[in-house]
Amino acid sequence: MNAESSRWVTGPSMESAAGGARKTGLSCAECRRYVIPSKLKEFPCQSCKRRGCANICPEGTLSATKGNKVLMAHTQRLSGQVKSMKARIRELEEALHESQNPNHGGSKPPSLVQAPSQSQERVRLPELRTIFDEEVRDVSESIGSLSIDVDGRAKYHGESLGSECFQQLFPAQPSVPTDPKYLGLPFEMIDLCNAYPFGLRDSQYTKYLFLPFLPPRERALYLIELYYQNVAWMFDPIIRDDFMANILTPLYGHTGSPNINNVHSHRLSVFFILLASGVVYEHSPSSGVIAEQYHALSRAALSLDPIYQDATCATVQALFMTVRYIYQTDCTNNESRWLLMGVVARVAQLIGLQRDSEGWGLGHDETQRRRILFWEIYTCDTWTSIANGRPPALSINHTDCWFPEDLDPVTKPSGAVEMGWHVWKFRYSASCLGISVQHVFHARVPSYSALLELDLKIRKFNLPSHLQSPMEASEAERAWSPEAPRAMQQYCALYDKEANLLYIHRSWFAQAIRESPDNPLQHKYAPSVLAVYRSACRLISGLKGLYQVHPHPTSRTWFFWSSVFAACILLGSIVADSPRCTLASNALQELDQAMTLYEQGSRPCRPPATMLVLQNLRERATDAFNATQRDARQTSRSSFHYSDSEEVGGRKSVTTSLSPVSPASSAFSLDRLSELSDDFARQLDPSIVHYYRALADPGFVLPATGELELDNIPPAQPSAQYDATSPEDLSTPSPFFDPSLQVAMMNQSTHPTQSIAGPSTSVPQQQPLSYQQPQHPYFFETYEPEIISSKSGETKLTRWEQWKP
Repeated sequence: MNAESSRWVTGPSMESAAGGARKTGLSCAECRRYVIPSKLKEFPCQSCKRRGCANICPEGTLSATKGNKVLMAHTQRLSGQVKSMKARIRELEEALHESQNPNHGGSKPPSLVQAPSQSQERVRLPELRTIFDEEVRDVSESIGSLSIDVDGRAKYHGESLGSECFQQLFPAQPSVPTDPKYLGLPFEMIDLCNAYPFGLRDSQYTKYLFLPFLPPRERALYLIELYYQNVAWMFDPIIRDDFMANILTPLYGHTGSPNINNVHSHRLSVFFILLASGVVYEHSPSSGVIAEQYHALSRAALSLDPIYQDATCATVQALFMTVRYIYQTDCTNNESRWLLMGVVARVAQLIGLQRDSEGWGLGHDETQRRRILFWEIYTCDTWTSIANGRPPALSINHTDCWFPEDLDPVTKPSGAVEMGWHVWKFRYSASCLGISVQHVFHARVPSYSALLELDLKIRKFNLPSHLQSPMEASEAERAWSPEAPRAMQQYCALYDKEANLLYIHRSWFAQAIRESPDNPLQHKYAPSVLAVYRSACRLISGLKGLYQVHPHPTSRTWFFWSSVFAACILLGSIVADSPRCTLASNALQELDQAMTLYEQGSRPCRPPATMLVLQNLRERATDAFNATQRDARQTSRSSFHYSDSEEVGGRKSVTTSLSPVSPASSAFSLDRLSELSDDFARQLDPSIVHYYRALADPGFVLPATGELELDNIPPAQPSAQYDATSPEDLSTPSPFFDPSLQVAMMNQSTHPTQSIAGPSTSVPQQQPLSYQQPQHPYFFETYEPEIISSKSGETKLTRWEQWKP
């Protein structure tokens, strides 16, 4: 019988007739059959192991058939199944360990009750792991809020929805008409406005339609000064020199007579929207109507040439400045801002702003114009996405754009030069805000250690001294700038860091209050409770100081007061849901002071319903705190109330009031924090751990508004993400932002031993930074919503009824 007639493998070959032994150093039988040169120095040979037939080496052979490919594919599939089952075993071990945590109440983790069909499918199709990561945990519960009317029109607000976007708080109609047909404009202008923002495909109109609407040169210069004094301090997509040289001078020349021949229609749109933004700050009864007229002219000018054919930097500038104009004039028009910001991002990508243009030889001025414009758009898009609870249109992973030159550096008395506001804003957005967006919108549950590492990164990000806010009277070395724009930048720098901390911590804050209402400082997420409390107090204290120095511009900046409103809600939830917490007494005092400030300072811009919301919240918080004091001798639960932490966290449940905190229980919370500090001391700077631990001491006076001295303290756990070359190291500023540093940081895989049953305070060695969405809803969310049908037929998800009178 011929050995090669077998289906797969032959038996041992016959020795030679002479009976001599087989020579050593020859190829194996399969390698000789397949004509593969190899030396049989080991068993099995490398060639057979590489081809997946090591079990037949050295004497066996495979039959010459296409079945070899099937066998190899079968072997690879079995290998994948083994890897998949090993990974599942590790997950179950971690889940079992996590289920023994007392904070889980002995409940079985969701990962242990996975449907058999899912597990079998994953083993049966291991290649799907390349699409769906095998370490994907349960999808976050913080799915956001949704409203749907009878016709199917839907509106979604996600996990981080801010109060400035909650439309039920705003009046139904704006005070100034915005429809172009009510602004006294000719029919041609209305036709062009209706084509905004994409423009007319075949326009029969010319730029000469706009000639009668150009103001005298002196009037234009006055409105331009108002714009750069009151608007451009925050976002400045077109610097003054650029505007004067490329728009104003070609329009008016040296004689002052308007001439639009040398100006593209999209630059004309920039001119009109800049005038509209400046008129808003003119003290005149008709300023609102005039501003809307200029706004309509800007929209009409942009529509003369379609943006998909004639897009330039001026196109992006006009669109972006329109978004900012709507933001400052109409707080009710959130959806229009959101959609238009998406158009801005797409047109910016259309002209390649996300890629640095130095290699294209565009010239210094054009390169700087593009860099400034991109980073202004990226910063605004990122904050807009967080406020709306929706993912951004631009990603830090997709850009290699350098930072622009610092056009406004500040020289200290010592001679040292510090970066200006705009350059600092760009660097902070790239280094901290971009990572926070990844954290907020990721669908997976993050590790708590990653959150604390991100917290430390934000706190340690360098802030120039001229942008630091005086938070306490004792800080004599700091003061609010006498110039209103500079002072507003000081508060914006404070807002950027503290509001960022609020957004990333408040879901964990809500869980701590919900699970440990007696004293959330005993909870393993106590750092989030303290971080939210401290940031809320600093936002309130900072705006109070700014309002005392510059009351008029502060009172007109409505998004400043939105942050105070959100801080009041968080402080009130501490008192109402955890009245026995060590922080409750101070939180109630801060709430009273914040409401006084809010009522006094926000009159020109606040929605009327917000004050009613805060008044009802304060009443409930005061009642809960007073009841705690009256029932100080009781040791059991006596009543229950609707939980504000459920409202902050987006869940609906009932939390009972607990016995008051005695000195003994306060001492216990100090001990408890000491125990917790052992868990997260490895993740936090020692000064932060000391700060958190000391807060539980009843005799400790909370420095709620004081700065943590972190600038000169190295991290407790050195990490490769925070080396000297990272963008947040500003001791030696570099003009180049290298996104690969952030990409490497954000794309690292999760540690295989990390828990999948929820956030944990345990920190594996060499734990990479994880940017995954918490499984706990954010403030202003509805996740188990009541469906309320209005008379108009619209079905809405609401949460404000509990605070309405």
